[in-house]
Amino acid sequence: MNERADRLTLRALGVTLIFTLLASGLLALLTSRFLVLSGEVAFDGSEALSLSLLAGGSLGVCWAYVRLRRHRFTLRALSLGSQAIEAEQLSTLSDEPARIALIWLFCSLASLALTFTVLRPAIVDLSTGTNLTLLGGVIVAAASLPLFVLVRSVFLRTFELAPVEIMRSVVEDADLQGIIQKRVPRRLIAAVTTPVVVLVLGSSLIVSAHLRRADQKAREETARVLARAALELRPGAGPGAGLEAAIAQAETLGFYASVSQEAEVYRLDRLADGEVRMVTPLDDGSAQVHFQGSLVGVLAGTFVLVSLFAIGIAGGAGTALGHALGQDLRMAIRDVRDLGTAPLTSGGAEIVNTARFAVVARLGSAIERLAERFHVFANAQERAISARKAAARMRGLFFASVSHDLKSPLNAILGFTELVRANEPLSDGQRESLELIGRRGRELLALIETILDAARVDAGQLSLVLDRSDVRSLVNEAVLKGKDLGGDRDVSVVIEISEELAPMRVDRVRMPRAMATFIGHALRIAESPLVHVRALPAPNKRWLFEVEVTSAHVDKQRLRAMMDLSPAAGPSEHRGLALGLRLARSIVELHGGKVDVKDRGEMTSFALLLPAA
Repeated sequence: MNERADRLTLRALGVTLIFTLLASGLLALLTSRFLVLSGEVAFDGSEALSLSLLAGGSLGVCWAYVRLRRHRFTLRALSLGSQAIEAEQLSTLSDEPARIALIWLFCSLASLALTFTVLRPAIVDLSTGTNLTLLGGVIVAAASLPLFVLVRSVFLRTFELAPVEIMRSVVEDADLQGIIQKRVPRRLIAAVTTPVVVLVLGSSLIVSAHLRRADQKAREETARVLARAALELRPGAGPGAGLEAAIAQAETLGFYASVSQEAEVYRLDRLADGEVRMVTPLDDGSAQVHFQGSLVGVLAGTFVLVSLFAIGIAGGAGTALGHALGQDLRMAIRDVRDLGTAPLTSGGAEIVNTARFAVVARLGSAIERLAERFHVFANAQERAISARKAAARMRGLFFASVSHDLKSPLNAILGFTELVRANEPLSDGQRESLELIGRRGRELLALIETILDAARVDAGQLSLVLDRSDVRSLVNEAVLKGKDLGGDRDVSVVIEISEELAPMRVDRVRMPRAMATFIGHALRIAESPLVHVRALPAPNKRWLFEVEVTSAHVDKQRLRAMMDLSPAAGPSEHRGLALGLRLARSIVELHGGKVDVKDRGEMTSFALLLPAA
């Protein structure tokens, strides 16, 4: 069991939770400094911002856990090294890092927006709450990029455990669907644009916060001056002369003043929604001035224009870089695909194009070196194929020549043997000897004909003459020839032929000989006194010819290896009968049929599936 896959969920969620705690702690420590807050507003605003991010990030972690639970069987298979994994499952799993980062970002932003709109602390006014929300959004957006990179690295270490063929299928499917070409430019645009957005928006918020703080101090000083200069009773035409006019004029500027006969000490109270109450002692009583703490908005229009301009430049640069990188990657992919084409084999193709990015350029250099080696290998392979074809032609000519030279005298021997048996008086011993000569001669003749047909198959010159044939006569002829190939074994052949079989179109010479080869081999390896030969109907207008034999020493893999010329089939036998089995399989396949070996315990059977006429 591999821990990388078994603990992927725990590690991915752990990274996400760590980012949540770090971002929450960062906001708790730096919010008041960034936005120049003080007093209860700084404490309540920082606390609400930190807790809202902690709640949203925790919700994102829980949501990510629910998503990763859907892939528990895939992760379990990867941890055990199992091959029972679908390419679609890995493709879906590869999309999860981006989804986890987006879920975390969405939940955090939603929690921030909810906290400073519906659940905003009373001491925090709407403008300050908006600034806090924007600052939290900037921090969260900045953290989402490294979060995605780290979670993606955790997943990539797990994907290294997947079978190579399945991962190749995933990459090929993504390439065919254009997913790679679409994602690379988009992610590069995000990588370029996001830091610019964070920097510009964060700088604008900080500058706006300083302006708000300066405006607050100016308005507080204006309120103090108003209280001491305009509301203080002065000697004149009458007591309080001009006081009402001063209060009315102050209201037009947003300062609501009142005079009380009670003496109070100086204090500054911050009320709900950003309202400030200043109490100032006078020579006779005290004055109260109510006013809005600051009239500076969240972001000035100039800041918005500068931010949009910077974001537009960053987006344009990211788009250009993404287009350039995508074009380089497309050229590199095309060069990799061209490694197997005819122009590369002939040496007339340019493999690597000039790349703009150093990483892709190094990949292109590696492709170029591989192309040069592949070119040398391809030329050597062409020469080897030509030499093999020439050797096959020479071997075919040699077999044909030798087999023809052997076949002529052998036919004469068999012919005179039949004449002597038919026309001369013979003793029992002489008749038995001539029977042995005839049987061995026919076996040798079948072997020579097999060599001739095998040479024609190698040269691609074997042509079939198809004719309509009855199944029963075809099987009976094959059994007679098979007994000649089976040697002197005292084994009987039991024939079972279904009455429902339709006639066939076969080569009347080569198909019985091919079927006889399987019967002859069964007679040689049989460990029981019976070999069963069956001809039965099969689905889709075909029929099944089956040769069943009892032999505990010959298994299915060995018989398949004897019929297969490829080295991957395992150890084989190169005797004449093995050559006959290979030729018989080729004859059946040329008729549109199929040969298989079935293993039923101690029973082994050759199964020939042939099309009907």
